[in-house]
Amino acid sequence: MKLFFSVAALGFIAFVVGCSSSDESPTPTTMTTSVVADPTEKSPEQELIENLWDQQAARPGADIERVFSLYRKKVALGPRNIACWDPEMVKEDLCVELVDAMALLDVPAREIIPLLDSLELPWRFVGRDCEPQAITLDIQAGRVNLETIDDVVVAYTVERAEGSWDRKAVDREICPEAVEPNSDLSNQ
Repeated sequence: MKLFFSVAALGFIAFVVGCSSSDESPTPTTMTTSVVADPTEKSPEQELIENLWDQQAARPGADIERVFSLYRKKVALGPRNIACWDPEMVKEDLCVELVDAMALLDVPAREIIPLLDSLELPWRFVGRDCEPQAITLDIQAGRVNLETIDDVVVAYTVERAEGSWDRKAVDREICPEAVEPNSDLSNQ
């Protein structure tokens, strides 16, 4: 008997709801709407970084796919340069490999610095136009020490927590030794 009253009550509610609706055509219960996403505008800085990465990818010796793969590994291991500090944490030296894959040599420093910043790699100038720069003696594993001539990178070293620091430089002579003026006046 309770079942009968329950079914009757549900039927009555359905009838009332059906009769109380307006005379307009019913709307479908499922609607498909197309959402047009507004193209997000990129900041000028983001545009610059993307353009610089495109230029860098076109340079001989640059392996940008490897750079991004190593960067993802670096980020997965921890914040900032934690992957560069602990040699037992990873088998390869991620920061050195990452920087080597970028092909920094013979590239203007103004193009390299934003790329290093985008990879969260600290950097500093240790030599400019054959003049050593004042530097601190602290070690930051993963920091890139740049040497430039006419603001073009001619050599770099990636600091490591342990082991040797391998300096990479262009093949040509970078800073020729200053030629001493001839002080022998007897030949005149």
